[in-house]
Amino acid sequence: MANYGTALHAAGDRAGALHWLTKSWEAGNVIAGFNLGTLHWTAGNRNQARLLWEQAAAHGDVDAMLGLVRLAFECDDRPTIEHWVPRIYAQDQAFPITAVGAAFRARGHTAEALRAFTIAGDLGDAYAMEYRAEILEAQGEHQQAHALRARAAEAEHLY
Repeated sequence: MANYGTALHAAGDRAGALHWLTKSWEAGNVIAGFNLGTLHWTAGNRNQARLLWEQAAAHGDVDAMLGLVRLAFECDDRPTIEHWVPRIYAQDQAFPITAVGAAFRARGHTAEALRAFTIAGDLGDAYAMEYRAEILEAQGEHQQAHALRARAAEAEHLY
């Protein structure tokens, strides 16, 4: 049901996607909850997205946690950011951690961005290593940035 709903959403059938994702979410599919929240988010219904993502995040869905952090960044809701970011870090999944770092960096929170990129880089994410190297380079840490870029290139070759 969830896969079908997601495929319908990708094909532009919002009503069909809503129907099948809702059925799947009601049947207990946590990923469907995240996707249903995303459907609402893309339609501009931030409140419904937040409600669904909170429920999915409470069940451990890291993508829902990331969705909540992105919503919190939109309205500068620091308590929500501080609540979910440590939980995202604890998941040990590089992509969401790198995305958190990018969000921090986009808002000028360099120290927090570096922390996220360090955690994701330690998990082997070459993008996080490159993003961290860019910040270090801008701070005049040329040798450290160069070493990090070499590590990122090596990590890319492993995949």
